[in-house]
Amino acid sequence: MDKDDASIGIGAMIVFIALILVAAISSTIIIQAIEELSQDMEDTSSERDYSKIEVLSAYVFLHEPCWQATFTEVSQCSSSNPERGHHEMEMHFILSGDVSIPANSVSYHISCTETLSSVPMRKATLGQPSGTWNSATSAAKGYTGAPFNQGSVVIPGQSTDTGAEAIETLEVGTTYAVMLDLYNNKNSATTDDDDGCSIPVDFRMNLMITIDGGMDSYYIVKCDNTHIATECL
Repeated sequence: MDKDDASIGIGAMIVFIALILVAAISSTIIIQAIEELSQDMEDTSSERDYSKIEVLSAYVFLHEPCWQATFTEVSQCSSSNPERGHHEMEMHFILSGDVSIPANSVSYHISCTETLSSVPMRKATLGQPSGTWNSATSAAKGYTGAPFNQGSVVIPGQSTDTGAEAIETLEVGTTYAVMLDLYNNKNSATTDDDDGCSIPVDFRMNLMITIDGGMDSYYIVKCDNTHIATECL
């Protein structure tokens, strides 16, 4: 009887030790997997930390001062076409850093406190419509549906191309183009329809570009005139 009890006790002890070993091995594997995953996330985040948008140039893309009219001069605006229009710029930029990033992780912020009314900073995300009405010019010339006109990133030269491919991933060192919508004069269908920035001729416009998990870029934009293709940076 004593021998049987001893055998049962030893067997139970062996099973208990085996369970402890299995649990220890399982815990070690889980901990290692978590550490590796955490390290991968840290490495990716660390790589993104060095990502930054570098603006190469900014041009006047559209100066349409009168509401839903293709006029280009404020003097052409009448009481039926008040000074509410579309002021848009084309920005060429590259991504610097070590990794590619989604275009929708980048946003641009504009503010123009030197205008007659102080304008709060406006934010727009690349690849997403700005929420403003389509301009009369884009409708007349047939590029209303162009990805560039809808806020997407494209290759330079495709600003009015309705068949252009919208860039979803920004590659390091490649030159891209995107429209900066200045939200001028109540041309938005949203609740944010108060005055925005116009083409900055008589004042300076502040432009900030941010990357989620990356670095911010700051620029001062000022144009010599409102003529199309005038360089402002």
